[in-house]
Amino acid sequence: MTKKRRPVSGAPSSEQAAARRQTARGGLAMFLVGLGLAVGSLGYRWWDSSEADRLRVEGVQVPATLADRAGGSARGSGIDRIEVYYMYDGEQHHNWIPCAKLAACRSEPPQALTIWVDPSDPEHFVAENDRTDGSLFPLMSWSLVPVGVLFVIVGGLMLALVRSDKRSQTHRPTDHKGR
Repeated sequence: MTKKRRPVSGAPSSEQAAARRQTARGGLAMFLVGLGLAVGSLGYRWWDSSEADRLRVEGVQVPATLADRAGGSARGSGIDRIEVYYMYDGEQHHNWIPCAKLAACRSEPPQALTIWVDPSDPEHFVAENDRTDGSLFPLMSWSLVPVGVLFVIVGGLMLALVRSDKRSQTHRPTDHKGR
């Protein structure tokens, strides 16, 4: 029969080390996901805004028809959006954009809207309400920024906790009374 070895005072047990590694992995994952959400959302919003500015200057002005609306005033009914149809170079295109600045989802949408189409990519446009064909992309949500920041904070705290726990384990004073 072999005796179980007792850990040396100050040395972490294998269970403690495994728990620390697991916490560190979870903290790192939360930190990276949060950083991705916050930076990705802000970056996409900046890119979408710069694309809208570019299309207003370089795009071809085209009349568009608003054909449908979706979403609603009830909670959980989705983003208020309108469907835009337009002709460019003899081809019909359509896409959904948010209603913002048109109040189109609160009442019947207007029948027409001016858009500026990218001549090299006719599916890409900006509407007079400053919304682009990419305005409904999930990263456009402002709520992702605080969620991402929260994940960064929690992940950072988890990593700091692991680091301080590891330091306290390695710098624990040993008992020099002959034990």
